[in-house]
Amino acid sequence: MKLFLSALAMVSMCFGYCASAQENTSQSIKIDSKKLYLGAGVSHNRIDTSSISGSDGKASGFQVFAGYKYGQRSGIDLAGEAGFIQSGEFYDGSSEDADGIWAAGVASKDLPEINNKLAAIARLGFGLGGDDGILMGLGAQYRLNPQALMRLEYLNKDLSQSYQLNAVFQF
Repeated sequence: MKLFLSALAMVSMCFGYCASAQENTSQSIKIDSKKLYLGAGVSHNRIDTSSISGSDGKASGFQVFAGYKYGQRSGIDLAGEAGFIQSGEFYDGSSEDADGIWAAGVASKDLPEINNKLAAIARLGFGLGGDDGILMGLGAQYRLNPQALMRLEYLNKDLSQSYQLNAVFQF
């Protein structure tokens, strides 16, 4: 719960800082609420400990996140995201988990050759908590309507891997 509150505080501080920077600088930074989005989803997580304990740990979890779309460069949409992931316990009766907060840059590229509503996504970021370190991910997103997306992603972190299904709502 502490990590969830920390993630919420981190996202709030980022948006609060951007809003105050907009008011306090001569070069105005515009925060467009139409570029904000929220997401949540479920995950299947795996930690590789077969060399240590003889078996891999697996757990189901969830994640919540907020993002801001920065715009498009060379046909690639760029965004920043921050969130909280709860991995669940990897072994029965243990307290081993990879819960934590994270921040990442996200790039997406529409794939009209396949389907006008489909896009490939990639992410690179950093996580703090039970699985500190760099995180990288690949996946796809499908636009359900102008404001709703479904994402299917694979994330590789320092100690664990995560398969995620997320719903995203754009304002």
